[in-house]
Amino acid sequence: MTVHLVAFLRARLDEDEQTARAAQPAPWVRHDHVAGVHANDATDERPYGSAVADCRRVPGGYGVTNAEHIVRHQPARVLADVAARRAVLDLYEEPEASDALPDSVNRFTSSIQRHVIGEVLPHLALPYADHPDYREEWRP
Repeated sequence: MTVHLVAFLRARLDEDEQTARAAQPAPWVRHDHVAGVHANDATDERPYGSAVADCRRVPGGYGVTNAEHIVRHQPARVLADVAARRAVLDLYEEPEASDALPDSVNRFTSSIQRHVIGEVLPHLALPYADHPDYREEWRP
């Protein structure tokens, strides 16, 4: 089960990375008086910067809060999150070992590390529960 879960997570992280890299890379900002998101690349012609998302027509007064949410999840943050989650998967697939310790100790600590991280993996998959490849058996 865990092999499939790790593969599922790696595929979702690859998709997240591709989407983030395809987006406008400049840091995104939301100006206090604008219900939208702009790249932090202002010029005389574009005093707010390049438009990233226009939230002015969002019903129910959610334009500003939607813009704030978009800014918080800009590409740089998504890429950092992807890198952190991949590091967890790497620790699961190749637990740390020390040349200074006997193999028996390394095997023991590796099995503990894999067990603990294996308990975390279903939680990392929860944000992707709406994906068609998600398996209910992974739900924590």
